[in-house]
Amino acid sequence: MASNRTLLAVHAHADDETITMGGTLARYSAAGVRIVVVTCTRGDLGWLLDPSLVGQDVATVRDRELKAAGRVLGVSRLAQLGYADSGIAGAPENHRPGAFLSASLDEAAQRLLEIVRQERPQVMVAYDETGGYGHPDHLKSLLVAVAAFEAAGEVRPAKLYFVRFPLSWAREFVRALRAAGIDAPRAAPAGTDVGPEDAEIGVPDHLVTTAIDVRRYVPTKLAALACHASQMPPEHFLRRMPLDLAERLWAYEYFSREAGPAPPSSSSDQPEADLFAGLE
Repeated sequence: MASNRTLLAVHAHADDETITMGGTLARYSAAGVRIVVVTCTRGDLGWLLDPSLVGQDVATVRDRELKAAGRVLGVSRLAQLGYADSGIAGAPENHRPGAFLSASLDEAAQRLLEIVRQERPQVMVAYDETGGYGHPDHLKSLLVAVAAFEAAGEVRPAKLYFVRFPLSWAREFVRALRAAGIDAPRAAPAGTDVGPEDAEIGVPDHLVTTAIDVRRYVPTKLAALACHASQMPPEHFLRRMPLDLAERLWAYEYFSREAGPAPPSSSSDQPEADLFAGLE
């Protein structure tokens, strides 16, 4: 049955797919599910933190890194919506020509909808209302994903999920890294351009409906992270985690089911364990 299933995930920039749900992508790919990752921007305002890459075109580097990470994770198709990076909140680049934030919502949703029509996924995954850590492109990608989902008609995916960072998990993530001598910002899981040191990401735990066990795929996730060297060189806090710590902190990836059937066994005490649960 897995060979007839497709999971489509919508992300803002190259590397988001790995940080937020790399274990989930690897797990379902290994089970024979077709994995489609849609990236809304080329991430051309990202920093080339690896000194060996300085001077190269940022968008070209990040395209190359995304392809490499996709191969590691077992992604079947990488699709680009083709927009420019909008930069962090309040930056003048937010509204530059071609920036994702300034793009027409209808136009962007139609671009995504065309991919949905081509792939006909049963499951679609997007960011939640926080965008993980409030990046304008993450927030816009949520709007685009929901608009495409709602407009999909007969090809609408059976289930829609949001990526969630439970607050208790986010706090433990940072506490455990610091206890291991790794200087993690409080907004650790989302990346490097997160704003003030005391910013905290995460949502109330009760919003989580689904916890995907990805313990077997943490080494795969780490290998995919290493592909994104321009954003996460070896000294980056996410890559400094020893394997045993990463396997503990990234044992599960969390989601909320926003549309679609719930399996009979799921509850707040026993969240569902499969994004395709409840489907024929």
